Amino acid sequence: MVGKGHLFRVQGPMGERVQIVGYAPSPKTVVFDLCEFFREWDPLFATTYGVGELLLEAVVRGGKHIVLVLPERHPLDGGMGLLEALGVRFFDAAGRELTGMGENLKRVASLDLSGILKKPQNVRVTLALGEERDEEALKLLCEDLFHFARLLFRFTGEQPPDVREVGGIGMGLGVVWGVHVTGREEMPCLSGLC
Repeated sequence: MVGKGHLFRVQGPMGERVQIVGYAPSPKTVVFDLCEFFREWDPLFATTYGVGELLLEAVVRGGKHIVLVLPERHPLDGGMGLLEALGVRFFDAAGRELTGMGENLKRVASLDLSGILKKPQNVRVTLALGEERDEEALKLLCEDLFHFARLLFRFTGEQPPDVREVGGIGMGLGVVWGVHVTGREEMPCLSGLC
């Protein structure tokens, strides 16, 4: 399995089904280069649902260290889509269920965590981020992201990581599974990605 690419089929950021290759630089480690995956998306309507699907499938296939290589611009849905894939349900003030996307961050009034897949034992997730952040998307969704962070804290009791430091994926994932964040340059196995 080491050194081989393995195909994963998941939901893309705009709802389309896409294929992505996961690489295994060492036993039990799976690296996903999401730079091409997040090439085109809309800040308000993009979702990280497919990233949640990648995590689940990587764990099913025996991954113990999952590395997500993220481009400097990636959806800022607060990890709402990713959390939805892991079993969290989101509702607005009228009790209508919401899908995970940036546009819905401000509408979330409550969460249902009863179906969430807890982090499997001995699994570590690392986000390999570039140094720059998508300031334009952060400005557009700033208030909505902080609203969502407050709700995550209220319903989980866990303080979400700062979205400005870990991105939207890290914010949501950090609350339920924990996340290690590093720069791409600190991981030799990532040379040539992004």
